[in-house]
Amino acid sequence: MSKILIVGFCLSVFLCISCKKEMVKKPKLSEDEFTKMLIDIHIGDGTMTAENIYRSGQNYRPSYYYNSIYQKYNITAAQFDSCVHYYSLNTVKYTKIYDKIIDSLNRLETKLRIELKKTKLEQDTVNLWKKRQDWKVPAQGRPIFNFSIPIREKGIYTIRAKIKVYKGDQTYDPRMEAYFWKKDTVNGQSVKFDPKKIVKDSEFHEYEIQMEYPDSTYTQLRGNIFANSNDLPQFTQHYEIKDILIFNPQIKPDTVNLESEELRLLDRAPEDVRVP
Repeated sequence: MSKILIVGFCLSVFLCISCKKEMVKKPKLSEDEFTKMLIDIHIGDGTMTAENIYRSGQNYRPSYYYNSIYQKYNITAAQFDSCVHYYSLNTVKYTKIYDKIIDSLNRLETKLRIELKKTKLEQDTVNLWKKRQDWKVPAQGRPIFNFSIPIREKGIYTIRAKIKVYKGDQTYDPRMEAYFWKKDTVNGQSVKFDPKKIVKDSEFHEYEIQMEYPDSTYTQLRGNIFANSNDLPQFTQHYEIKDILIFNPQIKPDTVNLESEELRLLDRAPEDVRVP
C-alpha cells in the first residue's frame, strides 16, 4: 500500500511540474535577442546615471529611454517581463546570459576608454601636417602628399590617415611611408619607418606608421602619405584621404611656434605638399 502511495505521489509531482512548464509561454524574444535587449537596457541605465541627464528636458526622462528600447525590439513592457520570467526559470542559462552581457559591456567600456584616450591625445598634441586634411581624387586635382617637417623633439612620431582606394584606381603599389633625415653626406642619411601597404577595396581603412626619434642629429621627418611606384606620370587615380595627422605627444602647442617653422620649411623644401 505504501508503495502505491509513493508512486502516486511521484506521479502527482511530475504532473504538476509538467503543467507548470506548459503554463509558461514561449517568450517573444529569442535568447540572443533577449541578451541584446538586456545589454541595451544596461547601457540605458548607465546613460541615465549621467549627471546632467535629468536637466536635459522631458525628452530625456527614463520612460523615453526604455520606451525606445521596447520599440527597437518590437515588444511591450509586459512581454519583456514574461521574457525575464521565462529565462530566469533556468538558473544556469540565465547565468550564462549575464556572463555574455558583462563581457559585452566590458568590451564596450574598454573601447570607449581607448577612444577617449585617443581623442584626448589628439587634442593635447600638435598636428604637424598643416595642409588640407581631406582629399577626393580626382575631384580635387592630383595632389602630391610628400612632406618634410623640421623636428628636434624626442619621442615617437606618428603618421596617420584614413584612406579609401577604389578598385578602378591604377596606382601601382600604393603605400604610406616615412623616414627621419639628416644632412650627413651629399645625399643625406635616413632612418626609415616600415611602410604601410594600402589596399584597394573601396573601403576606408586607417593607416598608421610610427617610429621613435633616433637622435638629435636627425633634423627632418620626411615621407609620403600616398606614395606609389608608377613609371608613367599620367594614370587613373581614384581615392579619398581624410583625417591626415602627423604628431609626437611630446610636442605641445606651447612648446614650438609651428607657423614660423612651417614658413621656413616652405621656403627651403620644394618637395613639400603641393597641388599641380
